[in-house]
Amino acid sequence: MTEIPLFPLKTVLLPGNTLGLKVFEPRYLDMIANCMRESSAFGVVLIHSGEETAVNADIYSIGTTATISDWEHRADGLLGITALGIDRFEILSTHTQTDGLTFAEIKVLEESNTREIPEQFHYMLELLDHISAQEGRIRKADQSFSEILYQLIYLLPLETALKQRLLEIPECTDRAVILHAELIRLGVIQYVKPEAAND
Repeated sequence: MTEIPLFPLKTVLLPGNTLGLKVFEPRYLDMIANCMRESSAFGVVLIHSGEETAVNADIYSIGTTATISDWEHRADGLLGITALGIDRFEILSTHTQTDGLTFAEIKVLEESNTREIPEQFHYMLELLDHISAQEGRIRKADQSFSEILYQLIYLLPLETALKQRLLEIPECTDRAVILHAELIRLGVIQYVKPEAAND
C-alpha cells in the first residue's frame, strides 16, 4: 500500500494520457511543489458531488496516479502543470490535513498489458489512427490493447461519467465491450466499420 496526496477534479485522467491543470489553491501549490521536489506522484480522482475548491468533496474510489510532465508560470499568474496519468488505483482510506489537503492509502490496480487485440476490436486501432491523424497526433507504436483503449477514451467526446465507468472496469476486454456499445450509440462505428454494428 502507498500513501499519496489527492487532487479531486471534475474530470477523469486516464493512464498514459495527459491533463492540463491550473493550480491556484495554497494546498495544491504546496502539493505540486513537494511532488516536483521529490519526483513523487499524486492521485487524480473524479468528484462525485461537491466543488473542486471544497474540502472533503465526495469522490470516487478509483482514480489514476499522476506525475508532473511539464509546468509553467502562466500569464494570468497561475501555475500551469501537465499531469501524466500512470496507473489506476483504488482508495483504501483517506485523511485530511488541517490545510485541506487529503491523503489516501491506495492500492495500485494491475493492468492488462497484452499486445493482442481481439479480432472484433481491430477497428478500434483504425479509429484511433484516424482520429490521431485528424488532430495531427502521432500514435505511439507498439501500444498494448489497454493503451489503445485509454487513448480512444481520451480522444472521443464521451461523458465524464462514462469515462469514469470505463476507468473502473478491471479487464480491458470488458472495457472494450462497453466502449464498443457507446461507439454504436454515437454512430461512429458505421463510419469506420459498418459491419461491426452487426457483430
